[in-house]
Amino acid sequence: MKKKIILFLVLLLLFSMLLIDYGYPQEEEKKVVSSFLSGNDYLDLADAYKIFYVIGLLDMWSYVAYSDLPEIYPIFRRKIKNMSMQQVEAIFDKYLEEHPEEWHFSAASIFTGAIMEIIFDN
Repeated sequence: MKKKIILFLVLLLLFSMLLIDYGYPQEEEKKVVSSFLSGNDYLDLADAYKIFYVIGLLDMWSYVAYSDLPEIYPIFRRKIKNMSMQQVEAIFDKYLEEHPEEWHFSAASIFTGAIMEIIFDN
């Protein structure tokens, strides 16, 4: 139990590092703090940053599936077992391309839709 809590806290810390905005305001100080990236924000990221964001999303999704969705977790692990991170990123990018009506939603929730397509795809 203690190991699970420590693992959760470490993953939460790593995921929260992705949410930090390291950019400096150009003209006026930013007044709104965003706690997530939307699909639009994700699409605006440089390619080098997208892979790291997707890695964080996949890590968090894996943990949530393991702890809260025990019936789905084995299917999920089997489906992504030999996928590279570039492949997972490409799947997410393709899902975004096919679902522009979702771009204003949280990128994490859109990622869940992409993962569910992988899990339940025949």
